[in-house]
Amino acid sequence: MKILINALSGIGDALMFSPSLKLLKEKIPGSRIDMLVMFKSVKEMYETNPHLDNVYLIRFMNQSKLKSFKEIRNLKMNEYDFSINVYPSNRIEYNLVNAFLGAKKKISHHYLHTNFFRAEFLNDILVDEVKDRHNVLQNADIVKRIVPINDEEVGRMELFTENSHDESAADWINKNNTDNRLLIGFHAGSALLKNHIHKRWDKRKFAELGKILIEKYNVRILLFGNEAELNNEIKNLIGENAILASTENFMDSVTRMKHCRLFISNDTAFLHCAAALQLPVVGIFAYTNYKELYPWKTEHIIVRKELDCSPCFYNSPKPAACIFTGYESFKCMKTIEIHEVLDAINTLLNKSN
Repeated sequence: MKILINALSGIGDALMFSPSLKLLKEKIPGSRIDMLVMFKSVKEMYETNPHLDNVYLIRFMNQSKLKSFKEIRNLKMNEYDFSINVYPSNRIEYNLVNAFLGAKKKISHHYLHTNFFRAEFLNDILVDEVKDRHNVLQNADIVKRIVPINDEEVGRMELFTENSHDESAADWINKNNTDNRLLIGFHAGSALLKNHIHKRWDKRKFAELGKILIEKYNVRILLFGNEAELNNEIKNLIGENAILASTENFMDSVTRMKHCRLFISNDTAFLHCAAALQLPVVGIFAYTNYKELYPWKTEHIIVRKELDCSPCFYNSPKPAACIFTGYESFKCMKTIEIHEVLDAINTLLNKSN
């Protein structure tokens, strides 16, 4: 059997398919499973995964439609039995790609918030989206249409690193943490698409939190993510005990994250990577649904405000918006205070001692 996984979204969404990928390979051991991605970082993340045979990169957003179509046509020649749109893929473009790939059976979700023009009808099998169900399990619901599995079989997310990356990360840590201090990871950024800059907790609060942790626990703060300007601002506010930890290669970040005792992040891909690495995680959530996106199968605490309007963001091409204006706009994030995040950190650090 030949199966193609369309993981055309970002790192976090793609990573949350990894437990289902493992189950597919276990249930159909002789199968060929390939993956199609459109971001270099997702390719870097999955090309070391032992459950995949091939990872294909098509740069849909950075090349002509004609070139993309030719590359899809080449993939179509593999004559897949199934092609799968990883959850969430609630855009017409994802369904068009799935259709052009020409698999015998094309699987995607039927979304709670959708319309005719998303072209879900181009797929042969549609799986109903379930509100408040974790993304990992939404992906498992797709796999259930190919092989029999139950929710109890769905394991943790997986990230596989090569020895060369691990050795390089260990060398980097030794050079930047010569006195062997406790390391805590921060990801203060977020994607900018769909107005998701509002998923970011205030950089000044991140910086103040870092100072408190350095004073209280004698730690070093590792700043992750490719938001160079933001991370440099936070580093300057914290001082010499904050270190920029990410490079242009995503797996450099992953292998360096392994050395953290704890990770603090907005709702981003780095939060899910920390969960895959089994790090304790403090997740700072605003308008996205923590029930669907909490750090899967790792020790964690979610910090958020229980507002009548939140969570208000659902899987749709529409950008994030707020019913409030002025200073109260996105107050679900703005009103989260430093002491609330610090309390969560104290709890998790005490558990790990």
